[in-house]
Amino acid sequence: MRNRHANRYPGCRCDLPSATYQFSFAPYADWPQFYSYAEDIKKYFKIFAEKFHIVSHIRLRRKVTAAVYDAASGAWDVTVQNLETLQMRTETYDIFAPATGVLSNVNRPFIPGLESFTKTPVLHTAEWPHCAEKSISAVIGVGCSGLQTIGTIAPHCKTLDVYARTKFWIIPPVGAVDTLKEQEERTLFIERPETLYKHLKEISSSINTLYGSWSPSRLLNQRKLAKPTSPDFLRRDSVGQMCRRATPGAAFFEALKLPNVTFINDPIKKITPNGIVTEKGVERPVDRLILATGFDTSFKPRYRLRGKDGIDLRDAWSQRPKAYLSIAVAGFPNMFFIGCGPGITYANGPFLTCVEAQADYVVACLSKLQKQDLKSMEVDRDVQEEYNIQQESLMKDLIWSDPCASWYKGGKVDGEPDALYAGSTLQFMETLASPRWEDWKFVPLYQNRFSFLGNGESSIEASGGDRAYYITMEDAKNALKASDYKAD
Repeated sequence: MRNRHANRYPGCRCDLPSATYQFSFAPYADWPQFYSYAEDIKKYFKIFAEKFHIVSHIRLRRKVTAAVYDAASGAWDVTVQNLETLQMRTETYDIFAPATGVLSNVNRPFIPGLESFTKTPVLHTAEWPHCAEKSISAVIGVGCSGLQTIGTIAPHCKTLDVYARTKFWIIPPVGAVDTLKEQEERTLFIERPETLYKHLKEISSSINTLYGSWSPSRLLNQRKLAKPTSPDFLRRDSVGQMCRRATPGAAFFEALKLPNVTFINDPIKKITPNGIVTEKGVERPVDRLILATGFDTSFKPRYRLRGKDGIDLRDAWSQRPKAYLSIAVAGFPNMFFIGCGPGITYANGPFLTCVEAQADYVVACLSKLQKQDLKSMEVDRDVQEEYNIQQESLMKDLIWSDPCASWYKGGKVDGEPDALYAGSTLQFMETLASPRWEDWKFVPLYQNRFSFLGNGESSIEASGGDRAYYITMEDAKNALKASDYKAD
């Protein structure tokens, strides 16, 4: 989870319950809070990596600089730079599976004069140092990272100016959002797995009802005005509820009440060596400038990624990023996205369960490629276009298409929410569970497509496996008996 490694700003926490921010086959019994902080999430993934013996396969301090498909061999040539030695190395792989995440490429906005501010290093919430001194600060941006940072640092700043360009939605605390889980409860989860099972089922079932709430008619009945104490800028007008991601904001609201905090929605004109100047010509001095401006969500890779006929994915997605089931792109054989392609369930419900479904799908593809001697598999371009037509048709009726500047739309008010899947998390998982092989184009490794049948032996026989694998103890326990017979 690249974004949980990068994001360590004050107050960084997940806006989904901890119980849903984990792999279903590796539940964690020791989440200390209902909504966990970044350090606890990182701890979970480190425990996960150790338990499943993944650490030895990880290469740190490596940067991918290019990935190029070789049509002759059906393989990918991937060039990697060692950031310690600066040496470059290119290796060939049968399969290329980007799993970089989307919220990982820092977005530094273009603001005139930003480079002139040299009082202190300009901080981005995704590049936060392990400590930052008390100062006269300004935060630019009020997305999730901005709200959490503001709510945490405000009491410790001499003064804090909050610059908000667009309107946003804040949701009240849900459940035990700000309370620690008692140690007794966590111990019970470990000693009595049925208790943990019940807890996980209840939370996950609730989160999986989210999609049913995203039609405008449903939301119209659920709307509530902002708190009377909120600035006028925060009150609802034409911006659809949940068009952009909402964040629990109790700490943020408390910060706005502090005498040292000033909320500013006058657009920024420029930045000077000493502070920030707004369109109204007001300059406010700043010692510490904090960018809470999120990430580049264009889905374009930061390295050269070329498929068939030399086409670069950055060019293919120059207008809009389009994929098939968020997992494959026409023109890029043997490449599978895992958790970082457009059109996935970032806002529909539990996310990691969909990553699991994608991983299972890729494993099914690997099995087919290997067992049937296939050189390559590529999603059919007509299929991909037809799939996206269906998605766009449904998306028009969902709240994410409302006019707002969300990262789902690449930050454009009039953009399309290409980041999201138009459907529920459960439907997405269900669709991936049964691959539609008819949607793919396959190229056999040999002239005869049935060459994989070889000398007539099965893979079980060739590997010395169990030659009676289909006989199971479960079936033996449920064997039919003469006493089960009932005469006509």
